[in-house]
Amino acid sequence: MEIVRDKTKKDSYMNITVQNMFDRGELRKDHPLQRKPDQWKSSEKCGLIVTVIKDEDIDSIKVCEQLLSGGVVNWVIDGVQRLTILNEYMKGGFKLSRYIEFPIIRYQSAKKDEKGNIIKNDDGSYAYEIIEYDLRGRYYNNLPDELKERFNNYKIDIVKHLDCTDEEIGYHIRRYNKQKSMNPSQSAVTYMDNAAKDVKKISLKNPFFKNDAFQEKDRNNGSIERIVMESIMCMYHLDNWKKGKNIGTYLNNNLNSEEFNKLNENLYRLNNIYTDNFKQIFTVKDSFIWFTIFDKFSFLNLKDDKFADFLNYFIKFIENKNLNEFYEIDTKSSSKDKNIILKKLNKIESLMLEYFHIDKKDLEDINIFEFLKENVNQEIIIEDIEQYEEVLETLTLNVDNTSNLLKENNYPSLIALVAYSFLNDIDLDKWIVDFFKRENTYIYNQKDNYLYMKDDLENYIKHKEL
Repeated sequence: MEIVRDKTKKDSYMNITVQNMFDRGELRKDHPLQRKPDQWKSSEKCGLIVTVIKDEDIDSIKVCEQLLSGGVVNWVIDGVQRLTILNEYMKGGFKLSRYIEFPIIRYQSAKKDEKGNIIKNDDGSYAYEIIEYDLRGRYYNNLPDELKERFNNYKIDIVKHLDCTDEEIGYHIRRYNKQKSMNPSQSAVTYMDNAAKDVKKISLKNPFFKNDAFQEKDRNNGSIERIVMESIMCMYHLDNWKKGKNIGTYLNNNLNSEEFNKLNENLYRLNNIYTDNFKQIFTVKDSFIWFTIFDKFSFLNLKDDKFADFLNYFIKFIENKNLNEFYEIDTKSSSKDKNIILKKLNKIESLMLEYFHIDKKDLEDINIFEFLKENVNQEIIIEDIEQYEEVLETLTLNVDNTSNLLKENNYPSLIALVAYSFLNDIDLDKWIVDFFKRENTYIYNQKDNYLYMKDDLENYIKHKEL
């Protein structure tokens, strides 16, 4: 009778042990069927590191053991990204972003005196204190010893499939990939196991979709879920625009919960200014277009009721007009074709900027290097910019990170001010905290905004010297 052996084995190892196995090649990440590492975005990488430091759970690593003539090979078939990122962080490859969630961690530490000696109580026992530590901007080497140990000693579960053939390895890789994209829904959400939770959170709970612009059938037939997915694609991934079931597949493979959170926040803001008059705009067909327009509006640094004014203006503007003529589109084309979407967005955005008397040139991407040379000093070299960026990131750790001043459109003027401080040997630590408390808006024209902040800085210094 044939003996049937167990086909899987589960073990737990400390993170530092797993990393050593990884470095020594005892765990291989280069199986031909495996996708390449470095697939995760910065926010996802930082999220994993924070999860490990906080001793929260992560999925187990899946390994296929293969017996070859040259010895035993352990192929990592699920978890390469996680192991690579943990390894990279431990070796100083990146620092934690200032945008990580819940950045303050609390831990217990033995009290020490000024000389670094451990303090004991009168009874000879160690005296302890609770430390609150900000993880933002920290490399591995910056972490206190207690958190380094917590990171190193984190338990990683490894599920090993024993004595696998080439065919079985391929089967397991496909099996894990299929599990990541399966969902019982019959809509496009079927293809987005990872992002389905984020889609449902918005489609079911956001009050905007309770408005009379949407009918009960829209809420029951998956239309609202589709609008949410189209909105994320249009707002953040228009260059890779997909439609139909391909949206679900794409979002599943490029999940970014921060994008869903921003859309959710925008919809709450829109709900606060919504009137029955707007239901002719927020249709099942075109809502994602308008959600994208509102996202563009949010970078203009105007109050939300101004967007309501624009919507009323748009409704009157197109009154008795053919919308297809307004958008300059062919009625034979699909409304979900990328070129049609671009035409709609461009026409509405141009009309919106014209309504608010904003020159589109002020909103275009700025070459930081050229901007600094033109407005701060011609002697600045490209290598200086990285240092300016690191200083700015450190400075903004101490300010309100939700401030409009930290929006991407305002980045060039902030970098320029840091460059100015370098050239004039000025410490910005106290000024920037004070400025962020006093200001929450900026001038669209970044040169004008830089000059405004520079004048404010000089006045601040003069005031301190009086």
